[in-house]
Amino acid sequence: MRLQTDPTHFSITAFLADQVTLVARQEQLSPGAAVLRIQELSRDTAGRARLLEIISDAWRKETNPTESGKIAALRSELAAWALHATPSDSLPRS
Repeated sequence: MRLQTDPTHFSITAFLADQVTLVARQEQLSPGAAVLRIQELSRDTAGRARLLEIISDAWRKETNPTESGKIAALRSELAAWALHATPSDSLPRS
């Protein structure tokens, strides 16, 4: 399945869909299970680091230059979020 990310234009929908696709591929999960895995990994710093590692592994394994560029863009966005997220970032705001 082709990734949706356009490296020149950020889209949260594509960002999330591609995370699900890559985690499903790398962890050999169904898309629904991949969503749950991403939620689990997003809870703390160690989990976010693992999620970034999963995406990085997918990037290293990708042989198609176009898809590799998409994964690199996704990885950059994820790295920015993963490194600066705090535990309260997942809490609803009023």
